[in-house]
Order: sequence, then C-alpha cells, then structure tokens
Amino acid sequence: MKQHNGSETSLTIRLNRYLAQCGLGSRRKCDALIAAGHIYCNGKPVTAMGLQLNPASDRIEYRGKQVRCISAPEYLAYNKPLEIMVTADDPQGRMTVYRALAAAGGRDVRHLRYVGRLDYQSAGLLLLTNDGDLIHALTHPRFHIKKVYHVKVERRLAPEEIAALLDGIDSEGQRLHAAAIREISLHEAQRQQHWYEVDLYEGKNRQLRRMFEALSIRVGRIRRVQFGSVKLGGLLPGEVRPLTAKEVAALKNTGYNDRGRGRSPNK
Repeated sequence: MKQHNGSETSLTIRLNRYLAQCGLGSRRKCDALIAAGHIYCNGKPVTAMGLQLNPASDRIEYRGKQVRCISAPEYLAYNKPLEIMVTADDPQGRMTVYRALAAAGGRDVRHLRYVGRLDYQSAGLLLLTNDGDLIHALTHPRFHIKKVYHVKVERRLAPEEIAALLDGIDSEGQRLHAAAIREISLHEAQRQQHWYEVDLYEGKNRQLRRMFEALSIRVGRIRRVQFGSVKLGGLLPGEVRPLTAKEVAALKNTGYNDRGRGRSPNK
C-alpha cells in the first residue's frame, strides 16, 4: 500500500472507493469507518484518509473480516411498509428492512445498502444496492436528487402555508424547503382526504414531518413514490423487484458521470 499523492494508477485504488465497491456504503460513510479506526490494511489500522491500495496484494479487513469486492452489482426497488426500521439491527427488536426483505425475496440481502432512509412510520420506495459509487451520487447533498412523496394531512393547506413550505421552514437550526407542492386525489374513496404530492431535493432527517409540524399541521401518512428517475409504480407494500437496466442507467446519468464521480446538477 502507499499514500495517496495523486491520481490512481492502473493497479491501485483509493481506499474509500474500494470499500464502497465492496458494499460497505457510500464513500462518505467509508471515510467515517476509516476515521473511526475500523479498517485494517495488512494487519495494521489505517490512519491515512487518502490511502491507496492494490486489491491484488493488499489485505483489507473490517471488524476482523477480510473485505472483498462484490463482482456483480445489484439494484433493488422495495416498497417499504409502515413500521419497518431502515437499519441493519434494532435494539428494540422491531422488524428491520433486511429481515423484511429476506422474507419477501427469500434470500439474505445484507450485502446491499439502502439509499437514503424512510422513518418507522413512513412507507414507499426504498432503493438498495452494493454500488458504492451510486450510493454516494444519490445521497450526497451536493447532487440534489429529486424525491417525490405523497403526504396525507389533517386539513387542506392554506395558500400562505404552501408558500411557507416552499420559501423554507426553520427547524432545529436548519432551513428546510419543499421544491414543489401539488394537491392530489389518489382515487375516488380518498377525495374527502387531504393528500399532497411534495418534491424534495434535500434529505434531512424527518424533513417532511418537521416542516408540517412547524406549521402545526398533523401528518397522517407519508409515502415516497419516486427516487431520482425510479418510480414506485404498481409495486405493492412489501414487494421487491430488481431495477431494469434502463432505470439503473438513468440513475447513473442523474447522479454521476461514467467514471463514477459525482457531478453537481448545476454543471
């Protein structure tokens, strides 16, 4: 192994990118694992964030186990039901996304990482993949990936409330914005209910709930129906399906270029 002082050679790769390709998460998450001292190279803890390694000769370990690149990338769309924790393990013993996916698909998918989160009481589209570069491109705040949600609230929004959501809501020291809000009727039985379609380009924790709560508006349900170019469509709650080649290509074109490096939407 060697320190990173320039571009990668044909034999070496930057450590955080290698870890991402092995399915340990986005490059940002892998940087955190390195900083926390969880990554070992040839038996020694890694201390240099810019470390370059040769996958053919260097042994990389995470928590005592050798890390190997996953040869075949996988991309899944999952319609997360309510009361599923988007996490690997839950101290309270609640159903996790990985246990639910194993039940739905009949196989262990713990080698995949979820893209973004949905809270316990939210439902809808969740993407999972072992493509670390794509995870980075779809979750880094810099790239402003569009997410679309259907939100049920207790009453019809006043024009000034919609304007406030679009202009920005101050919550817990953050400024939270909705990119667009449209009133919708999902079907005849729900015409007396108050549903809105909300576009977000941010990914703050519990963002929609915090925004509506700041206006003293109670949220009944939240369902994500689109992430980037992928739509929930007719996928039923609890169902999982592989993304099509066209969907994967569209996600990659949205988030990063053909060398796997993210690009800003303004460029």
